[in-house]
Amino acid sequence: MRRLAFISLVSLGLSLAGGDAEAAPSPGKKLSSGGGGNFGVGLSLGDPMGLSVKGFLSPNHALQGDLGWAPLHHGDGRLGIDYLWHPGVLASGPVAEFLPYVGLGVGMMFWANRCYYRDDYYDYDERGRRRSRGRCGDGGAAMFIRAPILGLGVHWKKAPLDTMFEGSWSPYLIYPDLAHGDFSFKIRYYF
Repeated sequence: MRRLAFISLVSLGLSLAGGDAEAAPSPGKKLSSGGGGNFGVGLSLGDPMGLSVKGFLSPNHALQGDLGWAPLHHGDGRLGIDYLWHPGVLASGPVAEFLPYVGLGVGMMFWANRCYYRDDYYDYDERGRRRSRGRCGDGGAAMFIRAPILGLGVHWKKAPLDTMFEGSWSPYLIYPDLAHGDFSFKIRYYF
């Protein structure tokens, strides 16, 4: 399944590579007028794994949203929004520009049929080993932050695509758990 999704994304990228449209605006350049080019929709692989959108407010400032599954967290689902700042172009060539970025974000995790963080679900045997007392069917939600978000973006010059490699520390706030991070690869098509 993952291989098919990857081949589909590569095929889409190659089919769009013949156009002259740039992906998103690069720092120091004006935003596109009329025809767009500032809003991208695509996929995120990793944590989160699902839908990713990004809209540039100016060439250096963007908002990013993710909706999907969170395999590195305890949740079944995740919804988040991030503010990203692109300080400038790291390297530029005839095919692509490499753009580092930093940011911060907030979001919610959702899960069902999990028993994380519930001491009343477990008891201990005569040797002191923890064991389950039964099935736990409670769901839950927790708020999290992402800070700092560190990433490297590639804006392709021949196609309205960008790819991003990003990671962040993402602890829960309301259900405190500091030992969480996330890493993802994103690809988006810009309109």
